[in-house]
Amino acid sequence: MVEYRCGNCKKKVDLNVESIGLQCPYCGSKIFYKERPPIAKRVKAR
Repeated sequence: MVEYRCGNCKKKVDLNVESIGLQCPYCGSKIFYKERPPIAKRVKAR
C-alpha cells in the first residue's frame, strides 16, 4: 500500500497500485499525487 493525496478533495488515501481502475473512495476522482517528504535535496553544480 502506498499513500497518495487525492487531486480533487485533497484527502490522504492508501491505494494498492497493482489494482486497475483506481478511484478516490471519498469523491470518486481518478487523479492522485504521491506524498513526498518535505526535505529539500541539495545538488552540487559542476
